[in-house]
Amino acid sequence: MAVNTDHTGVSNVFNAHGKALHLTKLAKTNITQAELDAALRFIALTATIVAVGDDTTGGFNAGASDAVHVLSEGAAPAAVSNFGVGSTGITTTVVSVFEV
Repeated sequence: MAVNTDHTGVSNVFNAHGKALHLTKLAKTNITQAELDAALRFIALTATIVAVGDDTTGGFNAGASDAVHVLSEGAAPAAVSNFGVGSTGITTTVVSVFEV
């Protein structure tokens, strides 16, 4: 059995007590930068965006990414089509809800 003897890493404890985190998927073929920006602005109206990730190598690629995941804290974003102004065709799904 391998034993970890390197104890130089960060040992802080993450506390999410009282937090509401939501993972939302934005889906559309070849999402543009303007569409992503509009959807993120819409989410930011009611929540704090923690992280954004997508389905392509190297992060978001305008005109190539088809699925973008947004981790937000606060109120859950609405899961609708045409998400936000200027985002025609983007469909959203709230994939996971973490509330503690």
